Amino acid sequence: MNLPINTAKYRDIFDAGKKLFWKYGIKKVTIEEICQEANASKMTFYKFFPNKVALAKTILDELMDSSLIKLNHITKSELPFSEKLKELFLMKMEGMNNFSMEFINDIYLNPKLGLSDHLDILRENSKNHITEFYKDSQRKGYIRQEVNIDFILVYSTQVIKMMENEHLLSQYAQPQDFIIEAMNMLFYGIVSGNE
Repeated sequence: MNLPINTAKYRDIFDAGKKLFWKYGIKKVTIEEICQEANASKMTFYKFFPNKVALAKTILDELMDSSLIKLNHITKSELPFSEKLKELFLMKMEGMNNFSMEFINDIYLNPKLGLSDHLDILRENSKNHITEFYKDSQRKGYIRQEVNIDFILVYSTQVIKMMENEHLLSQYAQPQDFIIEAMNMLFYGIVSGNE
């Protein structure tokens, strides 16, 4: 008989998995280490999750749910457009906060885990909301009329795909540094203004 997921032990296992996955990635962390961190038995772990990949997917689900709530709050707020962009950027950075390169690599470079596909499905759920936000911002004159919204969306998707490039990622100390570079490219391009 499965325990309800709102029990303290479930949360202990969830939090332990998140802490260890964020720091070491998924492949390097064992169920035993998660249980030790959570002060739980393996039997208790298996009451909630069939394996550590299922735990990782559950963690990603919660992360995405939380992101959607924040996204909705920012886009519906009374903040000026530039502040909304800043808040969206910070939200993206916060979402990446404390991710290790091992965790990113396990998601994007380890197709056997199925986490990249899982994350793509979750991301699709937020695509419609962000698309409408950009279109509404363009109608209001905050985004240049000649800018194709699909370009912004495809660019964002390509940034995610770029995370699959091990050589490129190795050029950055933290995943956050890569995200900053990608967002700066979108908003400012490569011209320095000193020409």
